[in-house]
Amino acid sequence: MNLSGCLAPLPIVGGGIAGAGRDSDAVREEAWNYPEFKEKHVQTEITQVALTKARTDRNNYFADFADHVHVRRNTPTRMGSFEFNFVRSGIDNGVLIQVYHDGLRIMLERIPSAFYMGELQASEVQIGGRDYLLLAANSRTSTQRMWFGIFRPDGSKLYAASLEQSVVRVIQNADGISLFFLSGDSMRIKI
Repeated sequence: MNLSGCLAPLPIVGGGIAGAGRDSDAVREEAWNYPEFKEKHVQTEITQVALTKARTDRNNYFADFADHVHVRRNTPTRMGSFEFNFVRSGIDNGVLIQVYHDGLRIMLERIPSAFYMGELQASEVQIGGRDYLLLAANSRTSTQRMWFGIFRPDGSKLYAASLEQSVVRVIQNADGISLFFLSGDSMRIKI
């Protein structure tokens, strides 16, 4: 039986592997030009030290923290008394991170659309007797950036930047946190 007459071209659905696509030049430029924000008492220090092989999963960098969640796009997610949402901005092509505490919105942070590729990760830590929220989101591989922010529980920003490297692990220090990058470099943020 000849079935060649029954074959019809199928429409192409999707574009391939998630995250493997390429962002437009404008989207990449916005991510690369996101200005670093640091409160005046926050200090950063970058070192080039080889990463110990403790954890290298770039999609679970807060795994060492007791309280951490993965927030999928358009899916409100709870962590204790906090609720996080990660949505597209209705005004421009950016991304909004919404954080609620006990039902009240405490934070609305706009970040470049390049960071809407996957999911937002959030963690709550205590440093020097004070609570902080850590938030992070990866871009597509072609853009090669990661957005990372540190906020107080009232939503006020201490630090936020578009980082040039992929973070594979975040650890807590007595006076801040350390970010370990896939390259082996690290960054210490003192609060």
